[in-house]
Amino acid sequence: MTKSSRSNKKTVHAYSVGFGFRPPYQILMDGDFCKAALEKQVYIKDELPFLMGDVTRLVVTECILQDIKSKGHDFTSAYILAKKSEARRCPHKDSPVSSYQCIRDLVGAENKLHFCVATQNPKLKDRMRKIPGVPIIYVNVKQQGLGLEPMTEKSKQVMRLNEMEKVKPLDKDTLRIKRALFSNEEEEGKKTESHKPQPKKRKVKGVNPLAMKKKKKKAPPAPKKKTDSSATTEKK
Repeated sequence: MTKSSRSNKKTVHAYSVGFGFRPPYQILMDGDFCKAALEKQVYIKDELPFLMGDVTRLVVTECILQDIKSKGHDFTSAYILAKKSEARRCPHKDSPVSSYQCIRDLVGAENKLHFCVATQNPKLKDRMRKIPGVPIIYVNVKQQGLGLEPMTEKSKQVMRLNEMEKVKPLDKDTLRIKRALFSNEEEEGKKTESHKPQPKKRKVKGVNPLAMKKKKKKAPPAPKKKTDSSATTEKK
């Protein structure tokens, strides 16, 4: 493993820990990046997962596609490459803007959607460096490969603050609210349990008292009375 590979893995790990990046990593790329990759024969579908150490997704917006298309014949191959990528929605549906403005607006001030920005545009790179938690990927022209810029000092500061927020003790007000919240949740749980229909207990059946009684003996049948004809015969 080369020094640059180890450095890249440390940088990716720092973004994962400090800013919540998780694979598959979304690589938001512009036309300049696509064109440079094609010129230097960098097969980005293979190189990007190696660079990031895990699964990646190439993503673009409609603004980026329109911007590449507007640059003419020199960007035809770049347009075809970008067109094969996954489309992401942007806030410029009615009026498309430049790739620079679209990526800037999509990333925003906090990069909540965790985009990695792949670009060769110096202006866009400078803009992304000012936003904490934005990995910047570029085509390394000298080595004919991909590179990942080191984390900026601003990103490192925000990452440290995020880590401190996780471990610092809670103030009294926050602690009181948290306790009240948990106690309310416990009470609600108890109420829910009490309102649940309780299963009926089955009564233990005893011995049937009728079965314990002794059977009554049947009385013998009464003797049959003699008829008049039989009595006359006896007298004779």
